[in-house]
Amino acid sequence: MDHSFIRQLQRTGIRLYVVTETLEASEEAVYEESTKADGGFKAKFYASFCAKGTRENNQAIVIPKGCTLAFRTIPLRIRDGAWDLVYFQDEDEDHVVEDRQGYADDEKLEEVRTEVKKSCRIFSKLSPDLLLIILNTIKAVMTDENLLQELSQKMEEVLEENDGYELKTESPDLKELFSTLQQSPRHRLLQLAEGITYVLDALQELMEHQLLLLLESLERKIVSQQLKLVENLLKHDLEYEMEPFSVKARLLSFQHEEDQKLTIALMELSGVHLQEDGSAFPRDQPFESVAALFAALYALKLLSGSK
Repeated sequence: MDHSFIRQLQRTGIRLYVVTETLEASEEAVYEESTKADGGFKAKFYASFCAKGTRENNQAIVIPKGCTLAFRTIPLRIRDGAWDLVYFQDEDEDHVVEDRQGYADDEKLEEVRTEVKKSCRIFSKLSPDLLLIILNTIKAVMTDENLLQELSQKMEEVLEENDGYELKTESPDLKELFSTLQQSPRHRLLQLAEGITYVLDALQELMEHQLLLLLESLERKIVSQQLKLVENLLKHDLEYEMEPFSVKARLLSFQHEEDQKLTIALMELSGVHLQEDGSAFPRDQPFESVAALFAALYALKLLSGSK
């Protein structure tokens, strides 16, 4: 019970589970997303045209034979120095299936907002010069998947090393950031690595065309207004309900028509079809995608110093 792993579990409240059953692919299969359904093709075409992106649209996943597709688990509890499997949930414990009756949508938004602010809080404490270095690096990895993966891996290695870590790279787009991070005190390095990792995780939840549109949004200086729009979307139940709703029309009122079209395409790729009058039509329960977009916009707003 004195092991650091056990103490961390008790301090953070993280739950453990035992995998008791797995569902595996019996043969290799290829999954390809349909880009022509529900206006998705139109949004992606606009993204490529507007942002002049050069990245290929690889929206296909190869599922190899033997790949685990799903698994069944049993909660594992550590209590009084003993391991205990929880075959049946106690009535006073949380259930896997949540009772949605009376659930306030504002609470869900507040959960997302609190997590994002906490994970990105380090950026509000940085100098303009360091913010610019991080922003330029983030912009570079948004157009290069390999670069994004390298930065993500390096930041994870920093967090895993206990006695310091030497940041090395052959990528010119990463060298300035790595040099700056290497000179930072250990506690500040860990904070920066955590913040950057969080931003990268959010970006990896988005589609390639969305990243191109976000870069264009930065250039057009409309990230702040887009953030307010996404925040308004999260006030509605995008996780369980698939009913049409309305957002404030002023949030879709931009100085330039192209800004509005770009924003509508960005939301479309997150699973929410918007019209100019504020009418919104969710599809495929887009909560996770919209929440990731909120996190990305929030971080980009901080890093760019947008008002």
